[in-house]
Amino acid sequence: MAIIGDALRQAFMQKHEYESLREEDRAWGKLQRPLLMAFMAAVCLVFLICTIISLNIVFPRNVANRPFCSDRRLQPLSVDVNGGDPDLFPGAFYLTDQETVDYYWMVVFIPSMIIFSVTVVYLIAGIIVAYSAPTRHGCLKVVENNYCASKRGGVRCLSILNAVFAVVFGLLALFLGSSLLTLGSSCSVPLFWCYEVASWGLVTLYGGTAFFLRRKAAVILDEGDFGGRNMGLEMLEAGDLEVTPEVERRVNEGFRTWMGSSLLSSDEEDDPDNYQEVPHLTLNENANDWTWDGMWLACGANSNFIADLPQNLISTLPGRTMAAYEYDDAVVGYDESSATHRQSAGEPPAQDLGYDPNFVPDSVKSFVVHLYRHIREKNVYEIHQMYETSFQTLSERLFKDTPWPSVDAVANYVDNDHVFCLLYREMWFRHLYARLSPTLKQRIDSWDNYCSLFQVVLHGVVNMQLPNQWLWDMVDEFVYQFQSFCQYRAKMKNKTEQEIALLRQYDQAWNVYGVLNYLEALVEKSMINQILENEKEGLEQFTATDGYDYNGGSNVLKVLGYFSMVGLLRVHCLLGDYHSGLKCLLPIDISQQGVYTIVIGSHITTIYHFGFANLMLRRYVDAIREFNKILLYIYKTKQYHQKSPQYEQILKKNEQMYALLAICLSLCPQVKLVEETVNSQLREKYGEKMIRMQRYDDEAFAIYDELFSYACPKFITPSPPSFEEPLVNYNQDAYRLQLKLFLYEVKQQQLLSGVRTFLKVYSTISLGKLANYMEVDEPTLRTILMTYKHKTHAVDSDGKIISNADVDFYIDDDMIVVVESKPTKQYGDYFLRQIAKLEGVINDMDRIKLE
Repeated sequence: MAIIGDALRQAFMQKHEYESLREEDRAWGKLQRPLLMAFMAAVCLVFLICTIISLNIVFPRNVANRPFCSDRRLQPLSVDVNGGDPDLFPGAFYLTDQETVDYYWMVVFIPSMIIFSVTVVYLIAGIIVAYSAPTRHGCLKVVENNYCASKRGGVRCLSILNAVFAVVFGLLALFLGSSLLTLGSSCSVPLFWCYEVASWGLVTLYGGTAFFLRRKAAVILDEGDFGGRNMGLEMLEAGDLEVTPEVERRVNEGFRTWMGSSLLSSDEEDDPDNYQEVPHLTLNENANDWTWDGMWLACGANSNFIADLPQNLISTLPGRTMAAYEYDDAVVGYDESSATHRQSAGEPPAQDLGYDPNFVPDSVKSFVVHLYRHIREKNVYEIHQMYETSFQTLSERLFKDTPWPSVDAVANYVDNDHVFCLLYREMWFRHLYARLSPTLKQRIDSWDNYCSLFQVVLHGVVNMQLPNQWLWDMVDEFVYQFQSFCQYRAKMKNKTEQEIALLRQYDQAWNVYGVLNYLEALVEKSMINQILENEKEGLEQFTATDGYDYNGGSNVLKVLGYFSMVGLLRVHCLLGDYHSGLKCLLPIDISQQGVYTIVIGSHITTIYHFGFANLMLRRYVDAIREFNKILLYIYKTKQYHQKSPQYEQILKKNEQMYALLAICLSLCPQVKLVEETVNSQLREKYGEKMIRMQRYDDEAFAIYDELFSYACPKFITPSPPSFEEPLVNYNQDAYRLQLKLFLYEVKQQQLLSGVRTFLKVYSTISLGKLANYMEVDEPTLRTILMTYKHKTHAVDSDGKIISNADVDFYIDDDMIVVVESKPTKQYGDYFLRQIAKLEGVINDMDRIKLE
């Protein structure tokens, strides 16, 4: 009775109160199993009763008096003595009771019982397996010889079989059961209801078993002869290399010590444990000089990977911070619940006092098990669905204000696979940054996890397929956390002594050289530049396949290298080095569709930083053209991303790019480059401000300041603070410097609006006349005209001088000759539209049938 009272009390709880309860405290979870078993017993009882009743009708004690059959007898057929057609009599097709029960016995009952006797073993096995979940039961052996068990897992196979049998009995009830009503006998109706109730009872049993196998028994990993076989994922494979047995033993031992246990390596035998050599880092006198001792162990048998990396990256490629090995080598992940450890490090305790990092709900068990299985099977579609949908749903429902369970808590469900644990921790930290406020220690741990993950990709032979969305999020989150750490570190004024001590101790965490070197190493090792060059020559396919390898290889390194070029552009923009940022993006043709356009976040980030860099370099035409395209794209497609977790970020970037476009058009009025739809949206948002920005007075500068501050990236100062000097906040220094440079550029163009106005009115005008109009002398006018020429021209990535002016001129003696720039007509779009219309007309004509 106590559990019923708890269930009633929880039924009237507020939603947030009920969701805050632990899984084992919810009464409904405790009532589910007994209620379901009682319901199943009731269905079985009904099935048995119906079967007994139908058999009593078929084999009665008295044939003349069958149970449940009414006394109504078939009326005798009237005989047409005159020889009429017997088919005209309405009762000619009715059967007698004996014929009806014979039909039921031979045509309906016996075939149904044969099917039931064959399938009942799968029903019983499914019920037992679902009841014993998450413990694996021996009844799974009934499907262990099936193909689906070896490829998809015994639990899923058993679920599919029960679902199929439920459909079979449903079809039998619909067709065979309904045929009984056409017989017209007094026994037809009772036999019909007996068969229908029994059949739909079996449908309920088989269907319910299939459903709960999918829901409750999903955490069971197959451990049979077929389930343990690796069918898809060998994330880390050893290359072929001739080595002596002793060297091979030492390499394998060192590799397992550094990488951890994994289903993804083939070294499962027990080796002697008297040899332990763990790779470590040695910090030389120069704080930026790291050497890798024992790194030959980390690459397994494939020790030639160092030759594949540029020498300048090998010498500077950072690893985990020195002190990180003291707490991270022992286990795959740190214990997030250790409040004592946090407090000793000068950090606040866990975000939620009720958070238990070692408690794993059943839905999370199911999630990690299925995600791990899909990664092993290279099922990119399922991985994408779980990553995009399931992870977000579980985060919203169970971990809205708390972190996910620790990696140690879920490691047992994925065979302690080291690579999967790194991927899980990457998602764990991303959720922490999105929902909560990470501590300094957690920021450092996230850096260590990215180092380990990228080292696996760079130094191992990775053979797995991951969705492009996930790979983009890795690079995007890596740069975001670097930016966040720099902003956090620059706010030194309110730092505690413990935080300052941690910053001193982990001074290499999120080092700008480390971040840049990792991104550049991914670009170099992936050879993405050569791949894109070969694609232009038709020798290789990368964009056409969306970066995936359909020959059984891996897309991880190539796509990470591709997105790392976008990551480098973003980092350089944050540092204010716009030339280097655009140079890193040169291998990607921005004017064409590419892999970067497949992921909406990548597409927007690329164009946003590309346009901002061109704005700061005075390449206004390139910035306007790309802003126009991406804003038009967002306008047409944003309704399809309303349920995406990135929707708010898409809208924010959309507003920022409208602000940047307003700045570009105010400095370079190339309205003809903007589509009408984008232009109308722009006028609606910033029409009045753009008019005031043309005045170049104090109010105009204030608007430029406002729009730039709203739309610019969050610039960072990458250098660590000086702990010997008084601690001050310097997180706004980089922003103030970039704003100062931008407003200085705006101030230099103050007189250009007046020159542009006169040049649009005249086709030719003398210097003296124009000087008189502008109320300056001729030498000053020549200086203004040279300034106009300088500010309306820029140097592109190839070193060529390009013009941004809508109105240009040249001076012939003392005459100014105006040359109005005419946009190049694009005939391609016109012809494409006409071809599409013609194809539509042809299709309409084909549908017309000529008589």
